Amino acid sequence: MVINESKTLPFQIEDSIDTDESIRLKYRYLDLRRTEMKHNIVARSKTFKSIRNIMNKLDILEIDTPTLIKSTPEGAKDFLVPSRKSPGSFYALPQSPQMYKQLFMMSGFPNYYQIAKCYRDEDSRKDRQPEFTQLDLEFSNGTPQLVKKHIETIVQHIFDEAFDLKIDLPFKTMTYKEAMTLYGTDKPDLRIKETIKDISEIFANTEINFVEEIINNGGSVLSLHSEINYSRKDIDILDESIKSLGSNGLGWFKILDNEVSGPLAKLLLPEEKDEIIKFGNGILVFQAGDIYEVGKYMDVLRRDLFVNKTEDITSFVWVEDFPYFEVENDVLQPSHHPFTAPKDTSNFKQNPNESIALHYDLVLNGVELGSGSQRINNPDLQKLVLEKWGLSNEDIENRFGWFIEALSYGTPQHAGFAIGIDRLVAEILKQPSIRDVIPFPKTQSGMDPLTDAPSTINEIDLVEYNLRYVTDEQ
Repeated sequence: MVINESKTLPFQIEDSIDTDESIRLKYRYLDLRRTEMKHNIVARSKTFKSIRNIMNKLDILEIDTPTLIKSTPEGAKDFLVPSRKSPGSFYALPQSPQMYKQLFMMSGFPNYYQIAKCYRDEDSRKDRQPEFTQLDLEFSNGTPQLVKKHIETIVQHIFDEAFDLKIDLPFKTMTYKEAMTLYGTDKPDLRIKETIKDISEIFANTEINFVEEIINNGGSVLSLHSEINYSRKDIDILDESIKSLGSNGLGWFKILDNEVSGPLAKLLLPEEKDEIIKFGNGILVFQAGDIYEVGKYMDVLRRDLFVNKTEDITSFVWVEDFPYFEVENDVLQPSHHPFTAPKDTSNFKQNPNESIALHYDLVLNGVELGSGSQRINNPDLQKLVLEKWGLSNEDIENRFGWFIEALSYGTPQHAGFAIGIDRLVAEILKQPSIRDVIPFPKTQSGMDPLTDAPSTINEIDLVEYNLRYVTDEQ
């Protein structure tokens, strides 16, 4: 019996198809018929169910927050929504429920969670979408230790109930400084056992001019050694991979039977050569500079050199003790968000640029699953943080005055966390992109091929919002 007829399919409904992603997204309803895609979306559904089950067990309250809010800077650009009833005024879609969940703590609720939709107007990547879903939590009288204990329990439950996978507790912990020194990143993949070695001492009296200059200016020489005998073609690929990130190029020495070769080998002093030979046969790659600047190159090299040694296991780690501020385009930016409490308030007031934040990240297999922090509960300290961020008193009052006012009525200590559900499911299912676990995702340019969103609006309709199109000529 024929229930309904079908047009010719734009692609075959089968697994492992070689169809351009833009076509799959344009016909997402057909793509979701494929077994592997359906499996991903069902796994996502099971994750939601598992979250609610463990939250009920832990007696954590599910409370929702609004999606039309006041625009406030939180690191990325807001998506803005014009108000028809208030011409010239705009709502914003929330980058996170951050301030609202803190308001719940000020209101006397013991805890909160929400499976929340969040929106950030920024470039998409394989692990980032303009619209994403996170598990959002907050605890009154909370501390980082309490929050991390709850998160470990929640994650263990999700792995067990939704995916039938066992993980061990507690998770490992390391400081931001340790992560950057040993792995070159604050999102280390601990499945790879090899770590970065500082070999600056080898070049204490070096005649390699650029290395000498960097060391004299307080920089370091960071290295990785692989026993694999890489070809010149393989080395060139490594060189290009870090040059694309901004490196000046790959430093390297090949070691074979007590001989050292490479472009810089002829400049080595005998004692330097002897120390390099001690690493054994293979290749020694290095980058010279400030460890926090060249760390990103070492991270890429580490993952490229040892990718075949990565074990098929699950490796969680907490990273904590982040610097409170980081410099971005010569402007101080909070490393987490401006509602994070400093570890030492007195030190923050005297020396904010070197202050440590009570901020903690959870990393799984080199992927940041989520972030959390102890929150500021003092209105004066909150205002000071915003001032150090570079906001004027007028900006603070216009954007955050209502929030600082709320902090002024005996706000309890509180702390929280947010887990990216899309990232969690994609990592568990070993999917190359979070787009593969989101029912209707956007492309890397933020487009929706299915509906052709975003799209223009009829100019007559714009009049109701007191808006009009402006061309470059006007």
